[in-house]
Amino acid sequence: MSGSNGRKYDNKESTLPTSQESCDGTQFCRTTSACGWQIVGASVPGAIHRRSGAPNQDALSWWSAEGEKPLAVLCVADGHGGSEYTRSHIGSRRAVKEAQMLLVSEVMPRILDGDGLHNLAQFKRQLSEQMPKLLVSRWRASVFEHATDNPITEDEISHANGGEAGEPRATKPSSPVERRYGATLLAVLLTPELHLYIQLGDGDVLTVTADGEVVRPPFGIDSHLFANYTTSLCSKEAWRFVRIHFQPIVDSPPEFIMLATDGYANSFADDADFEQVARDLYSAIKQDGLAAVAGRLPDWLEATSKGGSGDDISVVMAANLSRPK
Repeated sequence: MSGSNGRKYDNKESTLPTSQESCDGTQFCRTTSACGWQIVGASVPGAIHRRSGAPNQDALSWWSAEGEKPLAVLCVADGHGGSEYTRSHIGSRRAVKEAQMLLVSEVMPRILDGDGLHNLAQFKRQLSEQMPKLLVSRWRASVFEHATDNPITEDEISHANGGEAGEPRATKPSSPVERRYGATLLAVLLTPELHLYIQLGDGDVLTVTADGEVVRPPFGIDSHLFANYTTSLCSKEAWRFVRIHFQPIVDSPPEFIMLATDGYANSFADDADFEQVARDLYSAIKQDGLAAVAGRLPDWLEATSKGGSGDDISVVMAANLSRPK
């Protein structure tokens, strides 16, 4: 993998297929159907933010290939909001952009070339050591660039009163500039040979097997996640809190993958109810089609936020319906 400013790997240019679609924003629902993956994503402002007029703090993006292989990258980020994090809606958009670029341009080519899979143990060790630092450093460079072009205002400084009760808070925040842009991050890279899951902070990654079993990637426990506190891209030495899971595809890979910001799970009474949502969404895509689900998804999410957490909710889902049964 390249240095913090590079977009190459091992001195080779990336030969990846062109992107079918890539999207990010503050309020939308879009779909992609290519290379075997049926992808739909939606982001809606929470009921609390609608009442206060605050911007949607979430962001999401995805990339999928036009080629024959089922290749995709999914990313979701959740800005902290609140008085200390006046630019976290920008920080979340920068997070999904940098994560997607890193995974598509540098990690995926190593898998497709067979470089990474030839010695999987070494690849996992190198990636676990390098990628968290690259991911965090590029996000920080991106937000510092934004802050240089758009200096922090006196009004932003005057409103940094430590936050109200119930607002998300980053553990061990780093510099004052980075704190303004604080956000969590979820990302998944999907190839026929390997699925790679990444998490920093709260949020949920759920997969559904062909048998309907809901499985979460076995990330290590983040002891810093408690009450309203979360690890964050703006945390001091944030790279230490990046959790990674490698899933070599041997027999039956997951048929459905869902990434969601924490406003979704927090709207349900328990994990079982939330996990059932993943099954229901996958069933809806299979039965009614991607376009039908995309048409209803924003309304579903808005109703969930209104009746539940009141927080912004962002979801991106990928279903592979082309595999033989």
